[in-house]
Amino acid sequence: MEPAGLVIGVAGIASAFTACIDCFEYVQLGRQFGRDYGKCLLRLDAAKVRLSRWGEAMGLGPNLSVKQQFSTSDENIGVGHSLLEQILESFEDAERVSERFKKHTSVKHISQDELVVCNPDSDLNSDFQRLHLTMRQLASKRQNQTNVMKKAKWALYEKKRFDTMIEDICGFINELVDLFPAVQEDQRELCKAEVSAISKTEDLVLLHEVAGKDDKMLAAEVEKQRDDRGHTFNDWKAGGNSKMWAGDDNAFAVKSKSHTFTKFEVSDHSEVHLGNKNRGK
Repeated sequence: MEPAGLVIGVAGIASAFTACIDCFEYVQLGRQFGRDYGKCLLRLDAAKVRLSRWGEAMGLGPNLSVKQQFSTSDENIGVGHSLLEQILESFEDAERVSERFKKHTSVKHISQDELVVCNPDSDLNSDFQRLHLTMRQLASKRQNQTNVMKKAKWALYEKKRFDTMIEDICGFINELVDLFPAVQEDQRELCKAEVSAISKTEDLVLLHEVAGKDDKMLAAEVEKQRDDRGHTFNDWKAGGNSKMWAGDDNAFAVKSKSHTFTKFEVSDHSEVHLGNKNRGK
């Protein structure tokens, strides 16, 4: 039987973890973000997935379980709880900045257009939207759905404020990961599954660009799977007397990758080779 103090500590850290995950749902970004909107939204998505990965490895998901790692020390539980509270405070600080910005626009009679928020359904291009939806699905599987959306949404209108918030949050997540090294291998396995769920190689490239510096574990797994995957060739046309080749030129003993070919149109006297050329075979 677990000590009563330990169980209470686990319950407290689990509650704080759920509150942190829910906070990601309330954040919106203003139209002033412009071209930065997509990358900022995906960076927020990636931070949520990373925190959910840590929580899942710790046994803090919807089906709470007291795992062995909690027995390390009561002090670690206390530090972990404090770090989660600091994540909550980062969201709260950003929300207060948002409220001050809205009051400022009202007092200065600035156009209400300054307060319009972006809509991911209409303001993201197809590549960003596809990755955004995938990241949301990954996190939602680890989220306690009973508590979601009990609070009104709010928006950040200035990118510099967003950068401050997300960098603070990512820093606290770094500390959480380092605090419980016993579950880092579990996180690597979860991270591997996350990256595997992203089917398009170009989405992996985008994710690495947006979140690679925040999440070293994710960056390493993206690089590994990206190197293992083939290419996607789409919407190619060959006509006249053209000669085209789509694939890899592999040296001897180099592992051949599989590629995806879609929407090819070949006409006239053109010649097209689809697939790899493997030397020495």
